Amino acid sequence: MSLRILALVTLIALIGVSCSDSTMDPEDRAGYNRTPAPDVSRTAFVDYSTDPNGEAFAPVASEGELLLMYFGYLSCPDVCPTTLAELSDAVDAMSEADASLISVGMVSVDPERDEGPAIATYLDVFVDRNHGLLAPDAASLAESAEAFGAIYEVEEHAPGDTTYDVGHSATVYVVDDRGLVIWELGFSADRDPQLTADTLESILSERYE
Repeated sequence: MSLRILALVTLIALIGVSCSDSTMDPEDRAGYNRTPAPDVSRTAFVDYSTDPNGEAFAPVASEGELLLMYFGYLSCPDVCPTTLAELSDAVDAMSEADASLISVGMVSVDPERDEGPAIATYLDVFVDRNHGLLAPDAASLAESAEAFGAIYEVEEHAPGDTTYDVGHSATVYVVDDRGLVIWELGFSADRDPQLTADTLESILSERYE
């Protein structure tokens, strides 16, 4: 191969590298953002994923990472497992380096039936890096949900009744290392996990690189 051809091939390769970064037009991403970005750093939860007795947890991603927060409940028959399965597939579709920067936290909106360690065990089925979360009390849960923009409603029921229904929104909140919700993924039963993966990788690239 001549030096001229070699130089041309090298130039094309460099152009290809420069055009194949992980950024994408926000209009092409899954989901949307809210302006201004809600600050949820002052909300408080109890995390059972590393300690069965629970430890204090603030929904702020580790430096350079993203925390995906979700409000749901363990006996949810469809939306919760569908959402978490999509997140699991999306993380699997990401590069190993980027996947290591993603963690998932699930807050139960049904604390009467959901125990903290059980939430952590449930999340283990879907993602390795997780936070099984309960709010300290009912008032804290309501305040935290409002801060995120989550909505939930527990059907009135008699004490001891375990057959009641729970309604809730199904948004995944993408939180950065400042505790800001910088992106939101609305529920979609048939969204391509690769699109979610590309979206998260693009956000990581835009936010931290």
